[in-house]
Amino acid sequence: MSITTRLRMYIVLRRDLSPTVAFLAYGHATLGTYRTWQDDPVMQAWQRTSFVKIALGVAGHQELAWAKTLGEHRVFTESTLGNLETCLGFRVVERPDPRFKTLTPWVQSALQACPDPG
Repeated sequence: MSITTRLRMYIVLRRDLSPTVAFLAYGHATLGTYRTWQDDPVMQAWQRTSFVKIALGVAGHQELAWAKTLGEHRVFTESTLGNLETCLGFRVVERPDPRFKTLTPWVQSALQACPDPG
């Protein structure tokens, strides 16, 4: 890894979740993704030097299924929603799939999907 490499943890969340469920899922995914690969040297370098997390949004189940092709990941579910797949946490790698750039940041996409936060 070069000094200029900025490592990132990518979390991909469904936009059709309520904001409350999405925030809980994001918290579980960041911790769960870290713990899944905590012994990996790249993850350790991320933890020491970057700690950047990127939350991206997908429309729902079909797009989440497509996002599984972006790299090694862990699927997170919500038991209160019948174990619905809510998000994916991706292993931190030096060269992530460039298709991550085609996804919209979760906050922006969530606000578009749910304009009335009430």
